Amino acid sequence: MKEEWIYEQFCTIDVGDARLQKRAVDVAIGCAKRPEESLAGRFDEWADLQGAYRFFSNPKITHQALQKPHYDQVLEKARFSEKLVLFIQDGSELLFNSHPWTHGLGATADSSGNGLMFHSCLVAEYHEPGETKVLGLSYQETWIRPDKKSVDDDSKESEIWLKTLIKAGRPQKNWVHVGDRANDIHDFFKGAIDSGWNFVVRARHDRQVQINETMKRIFPWIRKQPAKCKFKLNLRAKGARFSGEYTIEVTWAKVRLFSPGKDSEVVGDVTYIRTWCLENPELEWLLITNLPVENEADAIRIVNIYQQRWLIEDYHKAVKTGFRIEDNQLKQASRILALFGMIAVIATQLLAIREDCRLFPKTPVEEKIPKSWITLVERYLQVKIKTVKDYWHALARMGGFIGRKSDGEPGWQTIWKGYKRLQDMLLGANLL
Repeated sequence: MKEEWIYEQFCTIDVGDARLQKRAVDVAIGCAKRPEESLAGRFDEWADLQGAYRFFSNPKITHQALQKPHYDQVLEKARFSEKLVLFIQDGSELLFNSHPWTHGLGATADSSGNGLMFHSCLVAEYHEPGETKVLGLSYQETWIRPDKKSVDDDSKESEIWLKTLIKAGRPQKNWVHVGDRANDIHDFFKGAIDSGWNFVVRARHDRQVQINETMKRIFPWIRKQPAKCKFKLNLRAKGARFSGEYTIEVTWAKVRLFSPGKDSEVVGDVTYIRTWCLENPELEWLLITNLPVENEADAIRIVNIYQQRWLIEDYHKAVKTGFRIEDNQLKQASRILALFGMIAVIATQLLAIREDCRLFPKTPVEEKIPKSWITLVERYLQVKIKTVKDYWHALARMGGFIGRKSDGEPGWQTIWKGYKRLQDMLLGANLL
């Protein structure tokens, strides 16, 4: 990861102090170079470590203050993009159960949870027929749950999906929101349609909808409809259970969506798309979209767009597994939130480099990777690295990737193992 990119993200944080801006860049470089280390392990000099602790203890240094310049840059790129731009949302949590001495944390989904909640919107250009270029985050919200979770808390957390879209401003015609089943919320659909957002969301609720002037429950009805087309889908999913190439059956239907309750109102016209696999009955998606679906090509395109939702799963892996944010032992929640604000931005670039390898495999490696990193990998593997794809495959080899024809492209975990090994080697070679 080039230091120039880090400088661009953090040199203009709005904290009213040039010294804090410079410190932000220095601390971010330390975090990027040694992602798996604790804060103490990221700095060789005692003075630098003390400076980092003071930095995250400063009340001006907040999660949002550190991320705001990044949001602005990402949204500017999205506004000028001529490609379809995906705004992929998902929520997660950071657990600090083994750090009971950290003050200010709250409840999580874990029964013994002690941590914080967060919700991210990852922005990526969509390049046909299914590759992406990661731009970064358009917004990320963090919050601390009270010890006793109430119905009101559920309501507030469900509002985050629409709130995140509103934060992005007025949508362009080529912007599309992508969400999972937790995003199947009536108020979200109403707000998104009213504000002009396109969306592709996986359905969770068996809603009462209007089809050809008749009210029907959508799930049993659409599951009885014959396939209108089929295609091959190379699915990337958690573990090996649903990963691989499948023949997918597809059908779709335009429906009218209504608000729940006796005095229901029209929310808008949407299309439900059902995909299923005869060889694996558990593999089924029910999608809701307000994008036009007039033919087979439109329907397949929507399915391919939804498949990109896995990007945000990989992003959360980069934050948690890659940077091991949950292992940091800062004693105040406010300091953890500030550190998370910085790491969450840096993690987008690691994901971006991986996606660039798939999208622009022939890009000269010097444009994306520091020279010292290239040199060490070349010496260790006795290879010559010319392109980003060469580098990414070499890094995967260091993580155990064999590279047979049947292996396909290396996965995130293998690449990450190679990246960690490289950081150790750089540290030993004193090239960091």
